[in-house]
Amino acid sequence: MGLMSRALWHVNRSPLRYAVKSGVSAWHLGEKRERRRQAQLLSVSAAERSKAEELNRNGYAIVTELMDPAVQQQFATAGMTRLGDIENAEAKQSSNWKKFWVRLLDVEMKDGKLSADNIFVQYALQPAVINVVATALGEIPWLDYVLLSYSRHTGDELASSQLWHRDHDDVRVIKLFSYLTDVEEDGDGPFTFLPRQSTDKFGFPLLGSHFPDDRVFDKVPRGDIKVMKAPRLASFMVDTAKCLHMGSRMAPGHGRLLYTATFFAFPRMYPGAKNRPFFATPEMPVLQKLILGL
Repeated sequence: MGLMSRALWHVNRSPLRYAVKSGVSAWHLGEKRERRRQAQLLSVSAAERSKAEELNRNGYAIVTELMDPAVQQQFATAGMTRLGDIENAEAKQSSNWKKFWVRLLDVEMKDGKLSADNIFVQYALQPAVINVVATALGEIPWLDYVLLSYSRHTGDELASSQLWHRDHDDVRVIKLFSYLTDVEEDGDGPFTFLPRQSTDKFGFPLLGSHFPDDRVFDKVPRGDIKVMKAPRLASFMVDTAKCLHMGSRMAPGHGRLLYTATFFAFPRMYPGAKNRPFFATPEMPVLQKLILGL
């Protein structure tokens, strides 16, 4: 991490992040206005608006019932296909810094990019997903990346995202999570988090970014945690900048296949990822191009 990147990472963990976000946004005022205008044109249902309000109020919302069944079925089949080719995916993944993860989509990228018609991109572009995120943010969101990850037991000490943390990429980081395997036991590594109000009790410690359980529960009651145990195809959104969270604490013999789509309010605040991880397809809708930054 460079000096500038490190400085901004620390800024993002302080109240100054809102001022920096406003300043960065001022350089892109025209596109910000267009994204807000386009959001006003969306046909948002009462159920979608309610989920957006929950997301803003509590930092999370369960959205399983909003997923398109046809897209969901394609998504489920594709997930199992990728899982069946895990050895090839592991050999070709672009990053292995999380030893307990295998990234299953890296193998099908071309020059580090996924096609916009890839089912795992299209899953994030479902109208209901965009309607909820756009309503929560007040503008058409920026889809930063999609990820299909398989978590497994390694026997190593807990590290990285297995410890409690917030995401500091931006002032708000809205993630859509969908399970592609059943996550119904503690050993399945359920995504676990503290709602926004409980996270506020913990605050922003001056030192450290990833914390063990005892450090968190010195300030927050254990009863506040939300443990997302659910069957395959359960979907939920979490603002991971506002909610302390952790996961992938796998027991021996257990595995978890998880899909993640990460959304920001444009422009992306944190440096890096200058090259979009998607490429356009013929006759791609204008709204999708805006979401993917193409």
